[in-house]
Formats: sequence, structure tokens, C-alpha cells
Amino acid sequence: MTRETLFVCTVGACLMHGLVSPALLYVVFFHPVWLPEMLPPTAEIVFYGASMIVSTATLLLSAVPAALAERMGASLDTAMRVWLWGAALLTGLGVLARA
Repeated sequence: MTRETLFVCTVGACLMHGLVSPALLYVVFFHPVWLPEMLPPTAEIVFYGASMIVSTATLLLSAVPAALAERMGASLDTAMRVWLWGAALLTGLGVLARA
């Protein structure tokens, strides 16, 4: 796979984790803290915003092992695969927590 394909798959896994993560409930609960006052706190807006927050956090968290692997001398392709596997692992754990 090319680097671009790996990145798109990684972002897709992170977006999926944003929908199934158990952390989503906590982020929704704290919506008065992060939701701007100009937006109405409807269920759709709160869920969408919370899902984007969890997805972004997953993208950043799954990048840590990839950055460490690259720092230890792995190639960029290997680091991208580690990033994808980290995101897939977090997504899989989120799916298992829902079951």
C-alpha cells in the first residue's frame, strides 16, 4: 500500500472509533464545556462534535507508537503501518467494549 492509502485507512479507523468508543459518552456529558454558545445543543450537534473530538484524540494517540518507531530508525512506511495498527487496535477495543 502507498503512504496515502495507509493514511486514509488510518483516518477511517479513527473515524470509526469516534462512533463506537466508550469515551464518547463522557465527551457528550461534558458538552457544556466544549460546545460554543453560538451553536444550539441539539442531539445531532453534540453527537457530531463529540465524535470528532474522540476521532481526533484517537488519531493523535495512535500516532505515538508510530512516532516512537520512526524515532528508533523504522522507515516511514513501517511507521505508517504502526500508526494504522494502533488506530485499528483502538477501534477494535471500542467495538469489543460495545458488545
